[in-house]
Amino acid sequence: MNPSFRIFLITLLTVSSGPALAFEKSDSTELVQLAARAYSIFLANPDSSITLANTVLARALEEDHTYLQGYSYFILSKANWTKANYRLSIEYGFKALKLLENSPHVYLWGQSLLALARTSIDLRDFKQANMFLIRARVLAIESKNTRLLADTYRERTMYLAETGVYDSALYFVDRSLALYADMKDTLNISILYGRKTKIYFALHDYKNSMNYNRIALHLDSVAGNTRALSISFYHAARNYNQLHKPDSAIYSLKQSIKLGNAINNLPGLINAHSLLADIYTQTNKPALAVEHLKLANQYKDSLYNSEKSGQIQEMKSLYELESKDKTIDALGKENALQYQLISNQRWLTILLAIGIILLMGFIILLSRLRTLQTKANHALEEKNKAIELQREEMQAQAEYLHYLNQLKSKLFSVISHDLRGPIATLQSLLELVTSKILTQEEFLQVSDKVKDNLNVTQRTLENLLNWSLSQMEGIRTERKALEVKMAIDEACNLLADIAERKNVRIENISTSNILVLADPNQLQLILRNLIHNAVKFSKANGKVEVSTQTTSDTCLITVKDCGIGMTPAEVHKILSQEHFTKRGTQEEKGTGLGLLLCKEFIKLNGGELRISSEQGKGTEISFMLTLAL
Repeated sequence: MNPSFRIFLITLLTVSSGPALAFEKSDSTELVQLAARAYSIFLANPDSSITLANTVLARALEEDHTYLQGYSYFILSKANWTKANYRLSIEYGFKALKLLENSPHVYLWGQSLLALARTSIDLRDFKQANMFLIRARVLAIESKNTRLLADTYRERTMYLAETGVYDSALYFVDRSLALYADMKDTLNISILYGRKTKIYFALHDYKNSMNYNRIALHLDSVAGNTRALSISFYHAARNYNQLHKPDSAIYSLKQSIKLGNAINNLPGLINAHSLLADIYTQTNKPALAVEHLKLANQYKDSLYNSEKSGQIQEMKSLYELESKDKTIDALGKENALQYQLISNQRWLTILLAIGIILLMGFIILLSRLRTLQTKANHALEEKNKAIELQREEMQAQAEYLHYLNQLKSKLFSVISHDLRGPIATLQSLLELVTSKILTQEEFLQVSDKVKDNLNVTQRTLENLLNWSLSQMEGIRTERKALEVKMAIDEACNLLADIAERKNVRIENISTSNILVLADPNQLQLILRNLIHNAVKFSKANGKVEVSTQTTSDTCLITVKDCGIGMTPAEVHKILSQEHFTKRGTQEEKGTGLGLLLCKEFIKLNGGELRISSEQGKGTEISFMLTLAL
């Protein structure tokens, strides 16, 4: 047995008066019941439905009841759609959607989307209709609402039928019929049988179209769906006409017209009167044909007048009536109509030309404005970039000044402590000598130690002076050609006493006759500090090597010791410009200024400080200078 006929048999056993909308719980029970009544009759008696819905809406607005407001707008949208008042249908549909979208009332939200989709289909706005259908289907699937999904499939069949995709339309008809059969929803089943009637008629399968039409007529009558019953009689007439049964077709059309007049369904009346005119023309009854064509044109004029007053009436029947005008032309009005057409075309051409000129002027104006706006935006972007760059530079300067201030405070704290000790020792020693508490022989015994302390103090003061001058940009770097080995020998000789007391051997294994570009005084300070640090962190009986290595245009100077070495964290501190100090192998103190000066002066002479160290095995510090050509 055909699945559609099986559904029909089930439906006959379980007839219902129409689909009851899924109501959410409301405190206003009386208004909910009134709204349900309005919804139940919007297809059979749209005017009464509108009256009831407006009553509910007025009360809902007074009580600020959002759900009932949205539901009232939805009913008004559906009732006006039944009357083919598409402007009001669209208006109320959007009002309902605005109140119900993203609310807990998911089913009514989806129904508002479907109402807008169906009106858009009737207005031939298929792109807009498809958008609403997709949104409704997603909502039905996400909320797992079977009824909403069935309603979405039902409207999808209309969309597919109107766009000529008949196979897919039949597929969705069968899917929605199965769902409605489970719900025992006679009203929607009757609508879908009417949909099948229309599809099979479009496919020229008049036998199947008639079979489904009989089922739709019966179910529409039982469900009290006046609009659908009027449409079903119209489809029956079309089938009878194709099967050459004019009497049956005329009877069905008169029934359709009677029902259409009851609900003032102008599109249905236009279609019915137009088809009647065709049938009377075929049966050689020109007077009746002209009468029904006049009625069709009157309804057409009503649609046109309602459009002028703001109603949207873009229906397919308006296009079908253009072919009926040719029949009227054959009855004697062709010349007048042709003249009017020529006149209209002339005016249309004039208006079109004016419109094109205005449009071109508007486009040119927009283009000029766009160009000016682009230039202004570009200039503003450049200014913003400049401001942002200045802000970043100021931020960097502020951070650097903050760093220097912290470093200054830390250095002065360390240096004041380191300077206080040797000077206090010398002062105490002189007081002992002055007071003759310390003999000359005892003074000579401690003088070497005092001399060492004073040498350290002198070196600290010298480093502090040079660092201060470098920070105040008071030091000038005058790079000259000088022989590297001689500069290294001079630094090694100055530190020989310190190395000898610690029993550390300094070896200069650099290559002779290498000329580099460097400031002599700054190079001496760099070498003295690096060699002194190597001796400081070397163990007794250790060795410090100073070597050179050349490339095509540079000379690499390396100071290497086999002392205690450094951790990776300590190396990172030195290279990242952080203040760092550490006691030597014999608890020699330091200020950390030496390495800071080395980095500063190496940079001023066009080089870069490099450190390679392993804790417990020693350190290798090198820097590169440019060869003098």
